[in-house]
Amino acid sequence: MSIKNLTLIFLAIIFISCKSTKSENPFAHLSTEERAKLADYYHEESMKFNPWFQTGKLHRIYKDSALLAVPDHVEYMQRASYSYKKAGEHIKAMEMLNKAVAIDTTNGKTAALEYKAWSMLYFYHDYKSTIKDVDKIIEISKIPNKSCHGESCLLLKAQAYYQLGEYKKAIETFDYLFTLLKEQGVNPKDDFLANFYMARSYFKLNDLDKSLFYLQEQLSMPYSVKAELNFYAGQIYILKNDTEKAKQHFLKAKELYLQNDKMNEPYIERFDEIFMNDINLEISKL
Repeated sequence: MSIKNLTLIFLAIIFISCKSTKSENPFAHLSTEERAKLADYYHEESMKFNPWFQTGKLHRIYKDSALLAVPDHVEYMQRASYSYKKAGEHIKAMEMLNKAVAIDTTNGKTAALEYKAWSMLYFYHDYKSTIKDVDKIIEISKIPNKSCHGESCLLLKAQAYYQLGEYKKAIETFDYLFTLLKEQGVNPKDDFLANFYMARSYFKLNDLDKSLFYLQEQLSMPYSVKAELNFYAGQIYILKNDTEKAKQHFLKAKELYLQNDKMNEPYIERFDEIFMNDINLEISKL
């Protein structure tokens, strides 16, 4: 059946539904195949309206219409939750995401839970939930180094421990991640975030030498973020009473910051991300 015909059916059903109870699904009389096609159509239409930021109301109307046609479509449910979250409707977003997770995990899948773990860490700062979600993902998938919305799930877990102040557990998790990377033939030094937060974890434990080791190692890498590395190296040299080296690193951090060689994630503020005021404050103390 063509989309045009499906649309006509939809309009007819809407007309009929005006005489029905509000709880009645207007697509109830369509076949499973017709409802699936209609859901796909509404999904495609929704992507025409601000597909990357997904904050528009029209985007959500189309997504909700797709879910009205196929209520248990996990992908569309998860995508709709993005939009509600970005529009600031967090309760609605989490209701949808939790439902998607429940359906997904019941079927032995983890895609929705992977996004939830990422969201719990970076958006909602619910670090205990992040750890719980990552453990569940690994348990279901049987993949130790699973990816969670573009980042290693173990990286999320380690950062959650870091934010909880459980620095030794963070270090243990980073070490485990590095071991898995080596087994996969990947150089652990290439994972900037893991090495950066490893350095920060040692700093929090007052192990300045180990913290400096990881920072300097990353400073020698071609693709690491240099402003933050220099800034925190400068702080270590302050504690080591080497103000000359501290000044060199702070000035370098400022130079690189102005060149945009810094943490620059468009959706979130990274933990321990620095700003120009932080650098200027340290320089003013020298």
